[in-house]
Amino acid sequence: MSVNVTFPTLEVESDPFADAPTRTLSETIQPFADAYDERIGDRDRTTWRWFDRVESEFRLSCLDEAHAQRARDAKVLATMFITVVDDVAERHGDRKTLEELLTVPFESRPAEPTRDGVDGEYVRFQQELWDGLLALYDQSPRAPAFEDLLRFDVRQALQSVDYSSLIADRPGLAGERELWTYDAHNMMIFVFADIDLANSPAFDAGELAAIRTVVDRTQRMARIGNWIGTWERELAEGDYSSGVVVRALESGLVSETELRAIHQSPTESTVEPVVDRIRDSEIEAAFVDRWCQEYDAAVAYADDVDSVDVCDYVESFEPIFRSQLARRPSD
Repeated sequence: MSVNVTFPTLEVESDPFADAPTRTLSETIQPFADAYDERIGDRDRTTWRWFDRVESEFRLSCLDEAHAQRARDAKVLATMFITVVDDVAERHGDRKTLEELLTVPFESRPAEPTRDGVDGEYVRFQQELWDGLLALYDQSPRAPAFEDLLRFDVRQALQSVDYSSLIADRPGLAGERELWTYDAHNMMIFVFADIDLANSPAFDAGELAAIRTVVDRTQRMARIGNWIGTWERELAEGDYSSGVVVRALESGLVSETELRAIHQSPTESTVEPVVDRIRDSEIEAAFVDRWCQEYDAAVAYADDVDSVDVCDYVESFEPIFRSQLARRPSD
């Protein structure tokens, strides 16, 4: 089956989800959003509202409508969860707090908010957030069947943040191959699929391997859109972990010296020359092409799955891609 993408270029006229900032979060999410604003406050509510708006676009078709709101709320909390970890690692560069946050979902070593050098407020909030997410997940009709996958996929997402943290001071360590291996999991698309499947009594478990292969492709699609949409803002914050910037480094378009200078002092004089050079290159367009290739590879599984509408699921990432690109910084 060949791809039929109606948006194969970087030109975007408007954001299909421009109404997202006006959304009202559910009664379940509201207390967590309030607590985040009071205790963390690294981002405004646009992030949660945007995800709440787009969630219904890319849910698996097997999701039982009776459980849809609970699944949506669980996915919003999962988004908040990974965002908190990501910001501690990349915005704050707080390695000690990050090490505690990485243990929150697991019982092998409980997180310690009072550990020396740790920002305990982040850890305590994250523990409450995880408990809230699990409380929603545990109400799912097939929760036990997919709990091991959920924890596995959460672990991969946390590992992606850990990887980004490791390369923060080592631009020479960053490589596109490892970004595809680790960094793509930051998008949480596998976790969202796990939540949908736990709330899908009609899903055929015999099709799980095929669906996870499709999800692997859509997670890459989501990551590409995120890379293109955020690399300029992140570079201005001293973060060069985007695939766009890493490809520029590996191709020789920018140097390790330039990236180290940006990381140490992200000012207009260090950032703008690199931004201009990448903008003038074909790197972003090449990632759009890769997005289309991933789309093709995903829809090829449509005939292998009966309990999920694969084409509908994959096609839903196109407006999300357009929204990601529409939110790029303007010239």
